[in-house]
Amino acid sequence: MMNENIKSFDNKSDQYAQFRPRYPMEFYNHLLSLKEIKEKLWDCGCGNGQVSIDLVNFFDEIYATDISENQIRNGFIHKKIQYLVEPSERTSFGNSFFDIICVAQALHWFDLEKFFTEADRVLKPNGILACFGYGFFSINNEIDKIINEHLLSVVDEYWSDGNRLIMSGFKSVKFPFQEVISPKLNLVQKWSLSALLDYLDTWSAVKIYNNKFKTSVTQNLKKELNPFWVDIETRDVIFDFYSFIRKK
Repeated sequence: MMNENIKSFDNKSDQYAQFRPRYPMEFYNHLLSLKEIKEKLWDCGCGNGQVSIDLVNFFDEIYATDISENQIRNGFIHKKIQYLVEPSERTSFGNSFFDIICVAQALHWFDLEKFFTEADRVLKPNGILACFGYGFFSINNEIDKIINEHLLSVVDEYWSDGNRLIMSGFKSVKFPFQEVISPKLNLVQKWSLSALLDYLDTWSAVKIYNNKFKTSVTQNLKKELNPFWVDIETRDVIFDFYSFIRKK
């Protein structure tokens, strides 16, 4: 199942840049405060390069890697960002190359033991490894119940073990290096119903389910949710934001 979920990211790769949440600037500010020298950043498992473009003004060079050529093909373009199709567990970078490594919403796809070994190799002494992202979201009790009934329970068996690692809050993961306290933050998106459904369509489990049954589970969900957006343009969609910051 893991390989099928990973391969799903090649399907409609442009949707990730358009419909996935962006990360809180408060978190970025905290991360940037941990390193005075910011020459090189590795955006690891970069997808379309959301982290790269958000942090491009703070670093001399940014290297963004992903195993999906289609994701990178739809990446944000900037002269400071160099995209490479490489696995995170085995890269072409030299030893002690990076000041900060960012892994945003991608850690659950990696071979963790091999990745942490590679991160140790390419990270400078006193460098920062930051793994962060988001889990499920909440809107309100009534809407959450409908989404659970008409979406989450429907696609549940199509999640990979990696997805379930996020659901567990990475409790089984032993991170390397010294722990750095991270601020407690919410990731809040003000979304129309259309924006919410576009985001849900980027889920690997949704893509696999739709492909298997030749349907659109989100369009079925839309019928149930339409009444809750009749008199309001957007609603607050509150994600569980997680971050694990370590100093080498």
